[in-house]
Amino acid sequence: MFSIKLSQNNSLIQVDFKYDPGTVAAVKALPGARFNKDHMGAYWTIPPQILPQLFEKFNLSPGYLYPDCMGFLNRDIFKNLIVDIKYDRVKIQGTSAPRMLESIRDICSIEYIKNNVVVKEYLGETIYNKNNIIVFKFPPGLYWRILDFITQCGIKPVVHPYPESPPLNPISINISPRYYQDEAVNKIISKQISRGTLVMATGAGKTILAAMITAALGLNTIFYTYSTDLLEQTAQVFEEVFRQKIGRVGGDYFDIQPITVATVQTVYSCFELKDERWDVLSGYLNDVNLMFIDEGHMLGAETLFKVSQITDAYYSYALTATPEREDGKELLIEAGTGPAINIISEEELVKQGYILPVEVELIKVEHAKYIGRTYNAKYKRAIVNNEYRNDLICDAVKRHQGKQIIVLVKEIKHGEKLAQQLNAPFIHGSSKDRTAVLDAFKNRHIDILIASSILKQGVDIPEAEVLVLAHGGSSSVELIQKIGRVRRPAPNKNKGVVVDFFDYCPTDSNDIFKQQAYKRYAIYRQKGFQVYNHTLDMPAIV
Repeated sequence: MFSIKLSQNNSLIQVDFKYDPGTVAAVKALPGARFNKDHMGAYWTIPPQILPQLFEKFNLSPGYLYPDCMGFLNRDIFKNLIVDIKYDRVKIQGTSAPRMLESIRDICSIEYIKNNVVVKEYLGETIYNKNNIIVFKFPPGLYWRILDFITQCGIKPVVHPYPESPPLNPISINISPRYYQDEAVNKIISKQISRGTLVMATGAGKTILAAMITAALGLNTIFYTYSTDLLEQTAQVFEEVFRQKIGRVGGDYFDIQPITVATVQTVYSCFELKDERWDVLSGYLNDVNLMFIDEGHMLGAETLFKVSQITDAYYSYALTATPEREDGKELLIEAGTGPAINIISEEELVKQGYILPVEVELIKVEHAKYIGRTYNAKYKRAIVNNEYRNDLICDAVKRHQGKQIIVLVKEIKHGEKLAQQLNAPFIHGSSKDRTAVLDAFKNRHIDILIASSILKQGVDIPEAEVLVLAHGGSSSVELIQKIGRVRRPAPNKNKGVVVDFFDYCPTDSNDIFKQQAYKRYAIYRQKGFQVYNHTLDMPAIV
């Protein structure tokens, strides 16, 4: 129901929750409560001394204080509690055991909207509860979160040894790693970091890092991707590094090797069908001790999280530039592998020349009126079928003539319209020729490529110089992933250019497209990108 954390200046408590009229009224009635709105969204703040009233009014457990506000916890409520913790379960004994269980369940829960209803889901289960002795089993990725919470409650738990690691068999490889990749591998080996979400910006070399970890450990390895394009791209990188055959499971492939790249969809399908392929695959997964999940922020998807739990390798790592989600399922990333580990900052990558700085051209698009009752109806009229706006998109492409340009769209029809206007190829998930078209773009046989969301993340196209965001929207995770397409260095390329469109309607008092545009603008400023044209009579925020 709630997210409770310190405000930016640490003097107030920030309270976030899914919109509900009753909840709004109850929070509004608290002394000193204040509603706030900025480009990134809306939230409430309350004075710290009002926290007890908030907790009493909504019957919240102490778990809601974690992690920012644990300093406000009255630790006496867990006095004399005995706690034992293992890598995947915790045993609680004492009269306050039920309260501790409630708190642990809350710090291991996700909340999301399904069919317009807020759903709360607990990532774990109580497997024993009798005579104030409770045992709670949880995904191993949450071990460090639970241990940290228990410790901050003033309890010294009995910590059982983590399971012994499998014997290592390092493989010799001949590559020239970047310094931070070397440091990351050494840290993982020396500190025995067996689980984690490895965070590094797009273009930082996460596939090479995964190959280096694989070589350092020398264990049976599975690397999960979410598309056959990424499967092939990753397998080719691993084959270049290891000079050996790499297994492929996905699309038309079902070839298992000591190191295998697989699509999540194929593995999940085999698991669901329990077919002959699953008989083979399940035996292999039992022997896998190293798992990578590419684009780890997608662990919020049920299929990917399930596959991570089925595999349950001793060494488990997610790879992502954006360890966040906007649907309430962010904790699934941590639960699937482990807590975030920042490998290198984006600023350092730019400084060292490993990724490029970004310039954003923001083009205003004024709408006289939005037509349609639903968001989708308005989107089709204002974005997809808007001839004036599409002409602006084409004009922006022509201004950058001579450069390698990617135009991203949300809807197939929009891509088809722009492809016709620009006389350029359009690829999407069902395009049979997408590999050939991508190769033509990489080889500079074509200089304009229109694409759907298949290019929003993962696919390596260092040749891309200009990214035209034709679709609007407000997802910060997707936005950062997409911008990564033009940040990879290439000959005669010193920056990545992003062209975006600031849609707004002066007569609309609840302009959703303007709100989305302002959020994107705020993200650009937050990331330190150079933004042009934003000072020219920008419309005010709603």
